[in-house]
Amino acid sequence: MRLIIIFVLVFITVFSPLSGQYVIRPDPDQLQQKWQGWGISLAWWANIMGGWPASQVDEIAKWITSPDELNMNVFRYNIGGGDNPDHAHFRKDGACVPGYKPSEEVGYDWGRDANQRNILLRLNTLREDAINEAASFSPPYWMTKSGCSAGNTNGEDNLDDTYYDDFAGYLTDVVSYYKKTFNIEFTSLSPMNEPFSVWWKAMGGQEGCAFSQENQHRLVKALYKRLEQNNMLGYCHIAAMDANSIDESLKGFMEYQKAGDIMPLIGQINTHSYAGEKRSELFVLAQENGKILWQSESGPLNIPDTGMDNYLIMAQRIITDLQELKPSVWCDWQFAAVGDARWGLVTYNMDRKTCQREKSYYIRKQFTKFIKPGYTILGGTDARSLAALSADRQELVIVMVNPTSKNMVYTTDLSKLSPSGQRMDVFRTTENEDCLLIENEISLHCRKPDITLPPKSVTTILVQLTPQ
Repeated sequence: MRLIIIFVLVFITVFSPLSGQYVIRPDPDQLQQKWQGWGISLAWWANIMGGWPASQVDEIAKWITSPDELNMNVFRYNIGGGDNPDHAHFRKDGACVPGYKPSEEVGYDWGRDANQRNILLRLNTLREDAINEAASFSPPYWMTKSGCSAGNTNGEDNLDDTYYDDFAGYLTDVVSYYKKTFNIEFTSLSPMNEPFSVWWKAMGGQEGCAFSQENQHRLVKALYKRLEQNNMLGYCHIAAMDANSIDESLKGFMEYQKAGDIMPLIGQINTHSYAGEKRSELFVLAQENGKILWQSESGPLNIPDTGMDNYLIMAQRIITDLQELKPSVWCDWQFAAVGDARWGLVTYNMDRKTCQREKSYYIRKQFTKFIKPGYTILGGTDARSLAALSADRQELVIVMVNPTSKNMVYTTDLSKLSPSGQRMDVFRTTENEDCLLIENEISLHCRKPDITLPPKSVTTILVQLTPQ
């Protein structure tokens, strides 16, 4: 009987059969995670576009960082391992990121990876609140079992057993160099990427390296020891393990916890959200262990839908991740892709050195422009909507997704809040609108305004509040 009562209460909250409308009640008393920011990986587009003329680099960086555009402040820099110079099998869209130590016999060549570095430095110039993470996808090829930084011949662990300490040294040397030379602090360092995945094989199209559960523990210990020896723990902690799915992350971290001596060495839990359902369970694990939690990489993997349907699936994933996983950071994988707006918010032509913002860019902007660092995610919304409250409690943001082919009508119950004006600002992206301000759309003559969401759209509303 208790379950039936709960279901009825939830149904009444989400959908009112009397009015034929969805009802949401953003609740300032249901404070969820405090928002750190929205992020982007610099792999691999920055390895290409960072070599473009300065004016274009500047424009691209402003699209990412400007408060009037994507408003992103979290940047994941890829520490390239570097592949065997005799190999020529990587993707041509920047996946062959140069390593800083091209062989065991030579020293560091800090002039390498100039394009990605150019983008990183420009982004940090534009955002004083930048949060930088360093991420490794593979050790240098000469540290591997296969002699190839794309993976082992059989898809199994590829870091040679004799190089764990050397690999940890390589990663910390790069992080230390950026701090000393450019005053770029990588506050987190992720030494592995999708380590449980079976697709990291020699002669593949990108860097990758599997790590068994046991060898993940071994790498974490080696890296922590290096950070400690170099007095770097004061500004840089270990992030792990960047598994491909949420469920893989949960399973791996339960083993970290079970081991007893691994979880204390981890400062941050990173998960990708390409797949998996156990968002709430991973959130609880992070809370129980006092760890920062990021959704560090996502995109439309294995999603056949194209156009608006594809972009709206990703918009819905953001809402689901933020409501159930409750990360403090949400990151896209590719900011820019060659002719593919499913993966790139921007598409570009390498030969012509041209690029353009796509509809996916504006869908993302509906979230990233308005939910700012320092805001707090609120409860009281349904599965297709997200609410956030500013740090001074003077602005409420609500983002709503309509993936259907029909209008959806929401009643926004603001009875627990105190609007200070007569109208709310409405921004909308549809097939024909790009994060467009809709003039004189919604009146606040009552505390329960109705909002019509057009078919296949994302709508963001801003409500100014009276300070409490």
